[in-house]
Amino acid sequence: MLSVAPWIPPTSPDLAVLAMEAADEAGLPSLRAWPELRKGGIGFGALPPFLCWCGLEHGSWHLVLLQAREVGALVPGARTAPLPAGWLDSLDLESLGRPLARHPNFPGGASIHVVHLPGGDAFRVRTFGSAAPDLVAEVLKHTSQIQIWSLAD
Repeated sequence: MLSVAPWIPPTSPDLAVLAMEAADEAGLPSLRAWPELRKGGIGFGALPPFLCWCGLEHGSWHLVLLQAREVGALVPGARTAPLPAGWLDSLDLESLGRPLARHPNFPGGASIHVVHLPGGDAFRVRTFGSAAPDLVAEVLKHTSQIQIWSLAD
């Protein structure tokens, strides 16, 4: 069984500083967006904050980002506002993932997985780094009553 746990991003280091350092390292002259602390999660652009979970798989760190509105929709009776159509595909994954991948809480770096729950027991994921669908499924088992998850694509 994989070990996963919620991750509440610390206030230090500043994610904007990590984003600027990552952009400099990648040779990018400017950034339009970067991750920020928002309501105990990671905010990015106009999207609501992501819930964050982390875990180790084969000695490598992974950070899984879930949209609270989608996770909340799994709770019977919950009312949530819809996310913009196509939000996962239009997400600037490099600007979001690059600074988080180098966060000092993850020695040696981390792969970043942004998850979309289109419905039922399926999930879609975009990854910055190495894929880890089993670890993502383990996080989803901890955040819902559904115990068997599969990739939607």
